[in-house]
Amino acid sequence: MPSPRQAAPVALALLVASSALGTTGSAPVSAAASIGFEVPAVADPIHTNGEPDIAVDPSGRVFVSGPTGTGTQRSTWLGSVDGGHTYRVISPGPPPSPAQSFKDPPGGGDTDINFDRSGKQYFADLYALACVRTATTGDGGATVNESVTGGCDNATSPGADRQWLAVYDPAPGTASTSAYTGPLPLIYLEYNNLAGPGPNGGAQWNKSNALVDPQPGGPGLNYVNALANAPNGTGAVYTPFGPDGYPAIDQVTGQVLQAAGYQDPNTGAWSLRLNIGTPNAAGDLTFLDAPTAKYPQGDPGQLIVIKNNLPASPDTLFSVLSMDSARNLMIAYALGAPTTNPTQRQVFVSAASAASGWKTWSDPVQVSDGSSATGDAVNVFPWIKAGGPGRADAVWYGSNLAVDPSSHNQQAWNVFMNQVVFPTDATGAVTGAPPSMTLVRVSPHPSHYDDICLQGTNCVLSTGNRNLADFFAVTIDRSGAAEVVYDDTSNGLIQSPIPTSIPQVADHAGAPVVSVARQSSGPGLFGTIVTGPSNAPVSGLPDPAGDARYPVIGGVNQPGMDIRNSQLSLSADLHTLTVTMQVVDLAHPAATIAALSGSTNVQYVTRWQMGNTIYYAAMETGPAGRPSFYAGKAQSIDLCSVSACFPHVTTYPEPGAGPTFTGSPEPGRVSCPQSPSAANPCTLTIAVDTQGVGAPTATSLLEEVGGYALAQAGLEGSQTNASAQADSVPLQVDGVCCYNFQAAVANGGPPPCHVADGDGDVSDGRGGRAHVHVDQDGCEDGGTEGVQASDSSTGDTFQSTRVDAVTFDDALHTMTVAGAGTHNGYPVGFTLTAVDGVAGVGGYVLTLSDGYTISGTLLDGAVQLH
Repeated sequence: MPSPRQAAPVALALLVASSALGTTGSAPVSAAASIGFEVPAVADPIHTNGEPDIAVDPSGRVFVSGPTGTGTQRSTWLGSVDGGHTYRVISPGPPPSPAQSFKDPPGGGDTDINFDRSGKQYFADLYALACVRTATTGDGGATVNESVTGGCDNATSPGADRQWLAVYDPAPGTASTSAYTGPLPLIYLEYNNLAGPGPNGGAQWNKSNALVDPQPGGPGLNYVNALANAPNGTGAVYTPFGPDGYPAIDQVTGQVLQAAGYQDPNTGAWSLRLNIGTPNAAGDLTFLDAPTAKYPQGDPGQLIVIKNNLPASPDTLFSVLSMDSARNLMIAYALGAPTTNPTQRQVFVSAASAASGWKTWSDPVQVSDGSSATGDAVNVFPWIKAGGPGRADAVWYGSNLAVDPSSHNQQAWNVFMNQVVFPTDATGAVTGAPPSMTLVRVSPHPSHYDDICLQGTNCVLSTGNRNLADFFAVTIDRSGAAEVVYDDTSNGLIQSPIPTSIPQVADHAGAPVVSVARQSSGPGLFGTIVTGPSNAPVSGLPDPAGDARYPVIGGVNQPGMDIRNSQLSLSADLHTLTVTMQVVDLAHPAATIAALSGSTNVQYVTRWQMGNTIYYAAMETGPAGRPSFYAGKAQSIDLCSVSACFPHVTTYPEPGAGPTFTGSPEPGRVSCPQSPSAANPCTLTIAVDTQGVGAPTATSLLEEVGGYALAQAGLEGSQTNASAQADSVPLQVDGVCCYNFQAAVANGGPPPCHVADGDGDVSDGRGGRAHVHVDQDGCEDGGTEGVQASDSSTGDTFQSTRVDAVTFDDALHTMTVAGAGTHNGYPVGFTLTAVDGVAGVGGYVLTLSDGYTISGTLLDGAVQLH
């Protein structure tokens, strides 16, 4: 199980120790570490996946993607509708629905996304180490085209792994020196060719443009071989050096650049080398290591050496290139290490200028600090994103213990970022001098516990945890602010009860919740200060109107799902956590459900993490309109693939019979004005017993609080491994995310109070009179809430013992109360509808589960609802 969290400052001002691990240029970190981050956004409150990718299009829209595994044959692809705070499902084919959200097999392996200058998006999804499925969208994901086999050059590559996309689409007026004369954009799809020579095959480069792929959705759906000299006519197989390394592309020359570790076959020595592919008029690439008569499988001696004499492989995972606005090339890499010396696993950054032809590289600097005290002792999964001249952000996962990452030592992992600024000359070219650096911790709490298995698909043989898969990423928005996407598995979720079909030894706890942290303060990569919300606790968060679209992204707004606000408050006695959500229109649930094709009910979930546990409070409504309110701990459904099993779906179950209905009933209210609107929305409140959600105190920090409107086909507690495998899971239609809550700092105010008193007689329908009393406004007068009824002619008495739900409809001037009570001493369920007004106008309908009813207009007294 996860260990207790270890406190650490969000911003670290540290000195990077000098290192002999392949570097001579370590430099001190800036003491003015002013970089801060917003509260991380939960990209998907339902699906989880390892190795998330992130990219920002020219319009500023943020997208993330990632695999859910070969066992599902499905990957996630999400587009944000509000600048990276909440996301919606993107899926090829028919629009996502509550019956099935991601309709996109085959897939489930590595993913990548990229854009051309117009904002058209290119998506690639690996399936079964066999081929790459491709997709495109020109409208942010509202409509999508796909090709199942268009990404593979099957004639020369019967297998594929770890694909990347690179797009050549220079801006008009760019002083291009490229020989390419074909149509723009030119899209390259590179992958590890499993049929190539050597243990990693080689890099297979394919291309797509309007000539290759003229049909709707193209280019970018169908690709052909882009290697100018393969096959080479000698019978030997040649694929360029560099597979797995994340490439860069130069918008001036059209050259593609890819780096990776090289081990000398004679001496065993490691170096880091760069390969460059130069396009011809057709866009076909000739690489530096092109075959010669002496080297028919490629000449590694022609590769550019970035760093020689490394003590181990620099490909832990992966070697990543990024080019800044002045065409300087930056690389980040992490050294491997023997188990006897795990502290060798550190992250390094180096740079080279275009003026040198990227041949002269600065001495690599160690950007990780290698300190157990700061939680950064051992590092894996580096990534880098360059911005303005000489500027780049590098990120990685860092462990607090100096142990082998694959070992089981309950180590705590965090996300770290170092902003590196290389000195440049008047042209913007890097000079080779050591950079200045600012090291910060990105994750607000440890994002993973115990091992990060580095044995790939063999992790399943060693009980190794591969929930994080092989990498995570950083990019920047248009202001230069870092956007870091990472996995948070600190929740420790694991399916309960575990199905007998899942071997427990292969099922790893910790749902990899895809989280996006945006830089909100300090210098960005364009040299100016970036701004944004802080991560300080607040009482709630508003949400813009009009973004609850169905079909998601491309449909029309659904008022019944349109969230306007989320808020928490903790009572002074610490017994009640009040969860409040405002939604434009909750008065017409049947119409809302009917508009969401495939749905049977709607669910309004507020979720948060406290400590290492995800909690939630929810309201669910079916077509009949009676809401139910409940809360509890989030659960998971675990699925399996070649890398063992892990939680793939997060659930927020209702109360009920059976082990999967784990929610606890809580009292709640819905109040709707006479004419609900975005400016005057309905309000739902849930009074959660704090004992069921971890007993928060005034100083407890509830992190990443978000509210979500979900459409469902069935109940959450009814979900099974089969329904999760088919992706018949709730569909997010709207969301508001995310904020931190701490009652001692910013406690929310009380929810709106609706006066609700009634007392008077109605006909009992049996020749007598029944007296009904109701009080549901203890928030206004402090009185005891409840419902009582007595029939003097029959002797029947009713007394409520529990109120589960109260619904106010100001348009109909009614209140409906539902709960439990006793009828003549026997337990029953009840529903009471009260109509506002004096005698002759107001009235009651009381229905008990044993068949007893009282119904009629008031003979005396009054009902007051306002």
